[in-house]
Amino acid sequence: MKLLLLPLLLCAATTFAQDESPEAAPAAPEAEVSEAKAPPRPSLLDEKTAEPAAETKAERQPEPEPEPKPEPKPEPKPEPKPEPKPEPKAKPEPKPVAAPAAKASGPAEEFAFAKAAAEDADGKIAEAAMEELAVFVRRYPASEQAPEAMLLLAGLKQKNGDWQPATASLLRLLYEYPDTKIGLRAKSDYMTLVDKKASRKHRPILNELVKLPETSDKADRLSSLWRKLASLAPDALYEPVAEQIRDFTVRFPGHKDGDKLQASLAQLHAANDKPGAALLSWRKLLALYPESGARAQAQMAIGDLYADSLRDPKKAIDAYQELVERYPDAAEVQAALENSARLFDDKLRQYALAVEMHEKIVKLFPKTPASLQSLKSIAKLQRDRLSASEDAMKTLMRLSSMHGGQDGVDALLQAAEFARRDVKDFGRQAELLRKVSDDYAGAKEAPQALYDAAGVYEDSLKDKAKAIEVYKDVGTKFPSHKLAKRATDRATKLETSN
Repeated sequence: MKLLLLPLLLCAATTFAQDESPEAAPAAPEAEVSEAKAPPRPSLLDEKTAEPAAETKAERQPEPEPEPKPEPKPEPKPEPKPEPKPEPKAKPEPKPVAAPAAKASGPAEEFAFAKAAAEDADGKIAEAAMEELAVFVRRYPASEQAPEAMLLLAGLKQKNGDWQPATASLLRLLYEYPDTKIGLRAKSDYMTLVDKKASRKHRPILNELVKLPETSDKADRLSSLWRKLASLAPDALYEPVAEQIRDFTVRFPGHKDGDKLQASLAQLHAANDKPGAALLSWRKLLALYPESGARAQAQMAIGDLYADSLRDPKKAIDAYQELVERYPDAAEVQAALENSARLFDDKLRQYALAVEMHEKIVKLFPKTPASLQSLKSIAKLQRDRLSASEDAMKTLMRLSSMHGGQDGVDALLQAAEFARRDVKDFGRQAELLRKVSDDYAGAKEAPQALYDAAGVYEDSLKDKAKAIEVYKDVGTKFPSHKLAKRATDRATKLETSN
């Protein structure tokens, strides 16, 4: 019995040792374990049982144990790939730290610098200092140092021999800062400078400017000053005044006198023989001030510049006609038509167009000196340039009817002369002479005209009866005139002659 138990104990111990061994192979899968399982060991009861038949014993003999399958080698674990080290993030470049802006000095420091430069004895530095002072005045016109800066600037200009810019600067100082100690000093320096440098013609005008207009508005005072200078003495301070006007438009944009100052600038240029600059200034007025009351004036001035200084009659006429078309009620219309007629006559030799311009004047301005002059010009053009004496005679009769007076008398006498010399129509001549005495009996020419009419009937027309009749009319209408007795005697002689 002990012998039977011993193998069992040994088997259990072996199994236990295998389970505890740390080096024991891993358990195979369940399927493999069942296939490789050893046949069951014989139990103690088997020894007491009778052995079966041979063939049965043979069948029951245990099959030889199959060779244990080699345990599958565990697949080598793939070596873990080293994780890529993250690239170090680029450190952002440090933003440049802006240097703190230099704090600009105020007007006091800037003026102190400019004043020191202005007082330097070196002429070249003083010249540069003028630029510094001019910049200071432009930047700080309302500063308390501005009047002194302007006075210094005027002094440097005068020292440099530029008396006209110095005069303009002193005037501006006086008008801009009238109630200051510096303003009083400026007035004194200005009057001294005018007395020394200005011409005898300009001196009274410039001295009159020290009387300021009664307005508290600085811009209005300055506008009045520059417009006065441009109007009364355009050639006295031309360049500095033109510069001051341009500076005014920058300082005071939209000022109510902007168009007037623009017109003054154009007039300055024209008065100083700068027609191109004047033309552009007038055009600028038309472009920038659509509601200006000076537009017709600007258009007229453009025509005049083309007609005279620029010598382009066709462009001048175009400008004049544009004025007539756009501004029919403007006072400049008459002059525009007159100038157009003159250019057609004198420059372009287009006489029919000249007559057309004059006829427009007669139509638009009847019974005025303009229409009188135009009718005379028409008659002259018709007779002398167009060889149309008949038309000229009709024009002269229109003149007499429209205007009367001495002009009417002269027109009828001239028409009678055309009838005699050009047309050789003596009957017409006699009628026109009689018309003088009929329409203008009080005129000093009336008795002579009637007497001459009688002579035409007698000599040129050989109409004795008509001549006697007219001679008697002379004595009847003008009994106190010296021709009365002569006319009566002539009528009597014709009546008694065969």
